[in-house]
Amino acid sequence: MPRPLERALSFFDRIFMAIAQLAIFVMMLSISVDALGRYLFNRPLQGSFEFTTLYLMVILTFLGLPATYASGGHIRLDVLKPWLARIPGNPVERVNALIAAGIFGFLAWHSGIEAVSKFIDRDTSFGVIQFPLYWSYVWVPLGCGLLALRLAVEIAFPRSDLEGDE
Repeated sequence: MPRPLERALSFFDRIFMAIAQLAIFVMMLSISVDALGRYLFNRPLQGSFEFTTLYLMVILTFLGLPATYASGGHIRLDVLKPWLARIPGNPVERVNALIAAGIFGFLAWHSGIEAVSKFIDRDTSFGVIQFPLYWSYVWVPLGCGLLALRLAVEIAFPRSDLEGDE
């Protein structure tokens, strides 16, 4: 893979992963404060569950995808790898990347359309605290889009030496 392209993708991977790590930290803090407030003072943190499920879980899941893939952190089935690796040009890795890029590109496109629609409507939740739901729709197309881009690059520049492979 060309060095500038790898640096650009890695830059966004690091930013997305930092946001995902911040989300898990805020999630731990929010759940801990909610539990302590509930059991010590009989006053739970209002909106903690909604904030965690509507925002933090989505951020954690989708912004962590590209960097996890880049580092080889996803589960791979390598049963046929010794035989398939003998095929010149690494077509199996390319076909896998093509299928996955198509799926994640599709998800990014359609979730992006939905996110724009939710932003236009200024969609909010019902309940004691009305959360702006439209912000929770932003993270899916961002994470899926970066992963689709990374997979599309891998079609042209396949690599079997992912850090997580052993």
